[in-house]
Amino acid sequence: MRTKVTSLRTIRFLKALVASTILTLPCITITPSVVAQAVAKENVEFEADQLTYDSETGEIRALGSVILMRNGYILKAGEVRYNENTGRAEAIGAVELTSPDGDTIFAPKVLLENELKDAVIEDIKLLLEDGARVYANSGQRDGENGITTLDRAVYSPCKICNDSEGKPQDPFWQIKAVKVVHNRGKKRLYYKNATLEILGVPVLWTPYFSHPDPTVDRASGFLPLEIRTSNNLGVVAGLPYYHTIDKSQDFTITPIITTREGLVLSGEYRHKLSYGEYTVDGSITYTDERDVNNNLTGDNEFRGHISSAGQFNHAGPWRSTYQLNFASDDTYLRRYGFSRADTLTSEYNIEGFFDRSYISGRTLVFQELRNEVSPGLTPLALPLIEAEFIPKYKPFGGAVKIRWNALSITRTAGLDTQRISLSGNWQRRWISNQGFVFDLDGLVRSDAYNIDNEVAPDNPFFAGTFGSGEGGTDFRNVARLTGTLSYPLVKQSSNGFHTLEPIIQVTLSPSDSTPNNIVNEDSRAFELNDLNLFSSERAAGFDLFDESSRVTVGLRWQYDGKDIQSDILVGQSFRADGEDTFFNEGAGLEGEFSDIVGRTNIKYKDWLEVDHRYRLNDKSLAVRRNDINVLIGSRKTGFEAGYLRLDRDLNFTNPNLTGAVENRQDREELRLGLYYQIDENWRFTGTAIEDLTTGSNGVEYEAGISYIDECIEIGLQIRETFTEDRDIEPGTSILFRFKLLNLG
Repeated sequence: MRTKVTSLRTIRFLKALVASTILTLPCITITPSVVAQAVAKENVEFEADQLTYDSETGEIRALGSVILMRNGYILKAGEVRYNENTGRAEAIGAVELTSPDGDTIFAPKVLLENELKDAVIEDIKLLLEDGARVYANSGQRDGENGITTLDRAVYSPCKICNDSEGKPQDPFWQIKAVKVVHNRGKKRLYYKNATLEILGVPVLWTPYFSHPDPTVDRASGFLPLEIRTSNNLGVVAGLPYYHTIDKSQDFTITPIITTREGLVLSGEYRHKLSYGEYTVDGSITYTDERDVNNNLTGDNEFRGHISSAGQFNHAGPWRSTYQLNFASDDTYLRRYGFSRADTLTSEYNIEGFFDRSYISGRTLVFQELRNEVSPGLTPLALPLIEAEFIPKYKPFGGAVKIRWNALSITRTAGLDTQRISLSGNWQRRWISNQGFVFDLDGLVRSDAYNIDNEVAPDNPFFAGTFGSGEGGTDFRNVARLTGTLSYPLVKQSSNGFHTLEPIIQVTLSPSDSTPNNIVNEDSRAFELNDLNLFSSERAAGFDLFDESSRVTVGLRWQYDGKDIQSDILVGQSFRADGEDTFFNEGAGLEGEFSDIVGRTNIKYKDWLEVDHRYRLNDKSLAVRRNDINVLIGSRKTGFEAGYLRLDRDLNFTNPNLTGAVENRQDREELRLGLYYQIDENWRFTGTAIEDLTTGSNGVEYEAGISYIDECIEIGLQIRETFTEDRDIEPGTSILFRFKLLNLG
């Protein structure tokens, strides 16, 4: 039985009581099974099976399962001797000393001084909070300054395994040092005369080395070395160095060595402010100059890039964001592996939020990296202004939204466009007692256009037809009233809920409201699909307006069960006047009847999902769009497959337009992805993109395998590309990544 004595005064009272009874005994024993608390300046709890006190020496001796606790420090031992006169304590026998942050020291004997803050230990074994281990011949701990010094120490975060005979093997890697100093104030481990061993073999020696301790989230130091091969650059090796300036700033600088192109220097700077944050990164190299045919000219040139992004909160309701992207030439980013982008966007946007109103002003600058696009035809949006106001007043119970939009697009050697749009929108929903849902949406809008340099459009398919060759001014007034009626029918079964919802939508809008002079700048990628089939405004931009009256019908079925969820939609539009519209060529809205569009989404538990989106010709039911994605798997193992086929059946009377239509070319591709967790440590991933349009080689193949445990991370990735563009050649690249964990 163990009893608890609550304070040092109680212990002294017991000592005095026994001393007054047996004055002739210099040493007394408090039994049976005493648990006591003692203090120097603050309480220290002793817990033991037996406690003795020597009145002559002032020594308290605790025996049997001793536990000593002070300010979060816990000492366990077979025996503890404490002298209240000197303040020294000695722990003997399977000693464990645990600090408040979780580090634990194991030793046969520990000497504690300075109110138990300082320690001297021999044959020490230290288990850190993250599982790393430290062994040393001896060690001293200065608790006042938070410094632990170890002599002849070995550090490793790796687990120790035994061989077939039960003998412990060397860890995968370890650091041996003559002296190791752990400074808790600076949160770093310092090594003197350190040697790095991998599988017991010395591979690196350094007179001085340091790294952050496990409690540090971010600290200056080298990041993992990355080595890869490239068909364009040869062997590429980069060693990043990360540096923290203060709590709000840091940067990373990476010298990259290539065997074919020399040195590349890249870096990134990050800064958090009280009112926002921003980052800046870039790279630069001085290398051999090449012409457009990828031939060396004999000269050298600077190549590089710069990128930046940020967000700032200003006074009142104002906020601004920006991004900056610039490359020295078209192929630099892809050749050196920084990005695969074929267009770079730079933007500044300032926004204001005023209760129910909103205003923004944007500037957009594009850098086109595709060889077939002339830089002089690349648009610049200077500016794009948008304002939106929603009054509290609700006429006829509906919500009103007033919107104003202004856009100016400039090309250095091409068509320029200026547009101003003002619109008013009214919306209201009714739900009857029988369950019918009726939405009414009305719109009136006026657009004013000014076109300059009409003779040099970037794409004739989307250009206006002023005819003068110099452009001019034109206006467009549009109106639309859309009513949507749906009747959701819900039925509960034993396993879930079924919802069958027939939908009919009627849109009334005047025909021929768009003059032929109007250009299409912001809606070129429009295509009828399941997402915009029942949208009042089908096009995302302003330039394309789906005019004339139409009727749209569809049927939606949803099922929500315990294991299975499904969402199926199919629908079609009928145009009342049956006229073709020039902007919708190949988009699925030609003629009286639109193409049939639909989607099928099925989920089974948490390991299967099938998503199918399609568009069928209204007469022949030929597939114009077929997009299927299948995902099978769990968190550890999975397989993903995707198939896309676009067959828009475009037939232009002007042969010059064939092949020049953005986002309208036929395409067929197959996408495959696999990830497999082989065991606790090994993981395999693989992807493939196969271009089936022409039957030529695929776009890209990639496979990788990685290993990670408590002390190392190793990765090997192989990529095969078939893209060829000026100085970018197809080929095979290999990426190797090796990281020693817990070293920064």
